[in-house]
Amino acid sequence: MEKLDLALDDLAGLLELYRALRDDSRTSTLRRDPEGFRRLQREVAAAADAYAATLIASAAGEVTGPRITKCRKAALAKMKSAVAKQRELAALVNQQRLPEPTVRADVAQLVTLSLQCRAAVAALAASPTVDNKAAEAIGNKVLVDLREATLLYLARARDSAASDGGAARIAVVALLERTGPHAAELAKLQHDGAEAAEGAGNILAQDVNTLLHRTARDWDVGAESPAA
Repeated sequence: MEKLDLALDDLAGLLELYRALRDDSRTSTLRRDPEGFRRLQREVAAAADAYAATLIASAAGEVTGPRITKCRKAALAKMKSAVAKQRELAALVNQQRLPEPTVRADVAQLVTLSLQCRAAVAALAASPTVDNKAAEAIGNKVLVDLREATLLYLARARDSAASDGGAARIAVVALLERTGPHAAELAKLQHDGAEAAEGAGNILAQDVNTLLHRTARDWDVGAESPAA
């Protein structure tokens, strides 16, 4: 959890930087070069996507120190101009800090779903009572949809004027609902006998199925509420 929290902090920082770049009320010498300024926006957005994609691809769903390093390298490779302007960008962000705990929590939810799915697939594939190819094929369907949902959420959260994640949630609910049947199928792969049903892979797959459906339901309800 400590490493995952560190990764989520990194992602939150990239999101805050992007939103600072989008805030026309902030002053900066960087604005003297409009095209360069827009390039910085594109780079930071690409860096966040690269970081998230690398994070959710963690082998067996385990976030380690080397994986964090890999995430950071992937992000840095996408933002070479931004790296060269670190001091100016820090000053821009510090003009008005914009912590977004709701968005961070939503991203954590999506990332956790991917990591738990990878852990479930790895455990199921190691079980002698499970069809390894079936586990990997079904798990890949879930992972592809979750990756798309995560990147779509980040894109909507970056460009939304609100900081409550409402618009981003609305955008990804359909994707979560689409992958629901695949998650349910994954949870049923290992079901023969009490011992099999209590296996680590089956328990993890059931957790993914439960969390996925709960997230889709909660976010869909939130999207329809007047407060959202």
